[in-house]
Formats: sequence, structure tokens, C-alpha cells
Amino acid sequence: MIPRARLFVGLAAGFAAIVAAVLYGMNGFAVHATAKPPAVLDKLKLVQNKPAGSDISFTDASGRVLKLADFHGRYVLVNLWATWCGPCITELPELAKLNAELPQDRATVVPIDLLEKLDAQKVGDFLGMHAAGALPVYIDHELSVMKGFGANELPLTILIDADGHEVARAAGAQKWDDPASVAYLKALSAPPKPAS
Repeated sequence: MIPRARLFVGLAAGFAAIVAAVLYGMNGFAVHATAKPPAVLDKLKLVQNKPAGSDISFTDASGRVLKLADFHGRYVLVNLWATWCGPCITELPELAKLNAELPQDRATVVPIDLLEKLDAQKVGDFLGMHAAGALPVYIDHELSVMKGFGANELPLTILIDADGHEVARAAGAQKWDDPASVAYLKALSAPPKPAS
């Protein structure tokens, strides 16, 4: 390679590195879809940014069929749980507190009851008995969600970004109402900072 070409390649690479560093420093969440979770979310592991089956369906309390695509444009914390799962029950009130703190136009918790034949009223009553009555009632009667996410243990929580990509998942209970957890999800879903 001639010296002038080497100089040009070196300058171009250096410029690209500086631009990336500046962009990351100005708005890391916009450049990287998901920042590293706080220590309190020790089971929440980042995954390769992959599409999260937007056609996965479940029903709401009125029996209306919903799909993950219905939440497009928001960060979604999908929590798969069941009434017979002790760790699931432990984290339900924490998820309710977290959901109350989130800006619903940018982030929400979607708890989906699995592997049961309970009707929506009974699931709602169950949530209420466990200090989680503020959570919406969603049920996976057809096991579509369970199969779609390859769930083989509960609770399983999947973090989906505003573009519908799975970016992290946690197998097992977490401290969702911890201030660090709340701050993390609020920061992820915050609108991008304007360039200065």
C-alpha cells in the first residue's frame, strides 16, 4: 500500500472511532439498544438482538386476542408466570410496582399466565390476592407464548425493545421493583437525547 493510501485508511479509521465514541457518550441508549443491566438484575442476560415473534398471541381479560406486535413502539417486559409457581407469585407485586413507575407510552409490563385453564376473572382475583391487582390480565390458553419463546422454566421474563426485538431475558425471579431496576428500564425507554 502506498504511504498516502495508508495515511488515508488510518485517518478514516480514526475518524470512525471518534464518531462512535462521541455518539455513544452523547446517547448510548440510542446507539446500543440495551445497556448492561444493574447488578440487582443478575439473571437478566443480554441476547443477540433478534426478532421477538410479533405474531405470538394471547388473550386479555375481555377475551380479545392480542399479539406482541400490538405493543410495537414501546419497550415490553413480557413475564411468563403461573399460579402454581412460587417464584412467579413472589415477583408479581414487584412487577406491579415497576409497571406503575414506567411511562406507559414508552414501556410496559406484560405478565402472561401460562399452563392453566383459569378464566380471566379468576386470574384477576389471583393477582389481587397477591398485591398485583394493578397488573393487566393476559392469558396464554394456546401455549403460543410459551412455545414462541421456548420457555422451559418459570418465571421467564423477556425484554423486547421498541422495534420488536428481544434484547434480554431472565430465567428465574428478579427484584423488579428495586430502584436500580426501575431506573434501568426508564433509561432504556427514554426518548433519544437531541444532538447538540
